[in-house]
Amino acid sequence: MDYLIFQLSDLSPEKISTATLSQEELAEASRRGANYAITRALLRQELARRCRTTPESIVFEYGSHGKPQCNLQHFNISHSGDCLCMAFHGADVGVDVERIRSRDFKALGKRFMCPEQYASFCSRGCPEDEFFACWTAAEALVKHAGDTMWNARQYPFIYRRGRMECLYENAPHLHLFTPLPGYAGAIAYTPV
Repeated sequence: MDYLIFQLSDLSPEKISTATLSQEELAEASRRGANYAITRALLRQELARRCRTTPESIVFEYGSHGKPQCNLQHFNISHSGDCLCMAFHGADVGVDVERIRSRDFKALGKRFMCPEQYASFCSRGCPEDEFFACWTAAEALVKHAGDTMWNARQYPFIYRRGRMECLYENAPHLHLFTPLPGYAGAIAYTPV
């Protein structure tokens, strides 16, 4: 498993050619903006490099929840604020990055944490660093499974002393990381 981190503010259409994008991607970029086009162009370049092919030849399919897939390489992407992360692996992978900012941690935690994690989180006063570790872990787990955050409680885990322990069978490995200052990140991946 490996991953790449980019600062979106360092990228521009002048630096990253979007000529390799499909007609569908170009239409989506006109709706979603320049960062979408840049992200897709970077993803195509990286997949082509890893798969020893051309960016134009990459074909994406989409899971039931809209997760893009490529039959040549397992990957997942996430962005928040100025941070973009692309994760690659030889099997299923999910990644999430989040800009750390003030939120209603207790209310949000209740929506996605399993009861054991939520009780533990509240008993420690709902600390910001633990919230973002748990949020990114939950998002990475559901993305790994091809699911949505509405079903996050189906992938229970507990946070202990800076580490995540999944509470379900055949759970992927979880890796917590700091992608950029002021951001939290997590990657869920199936060992190969």
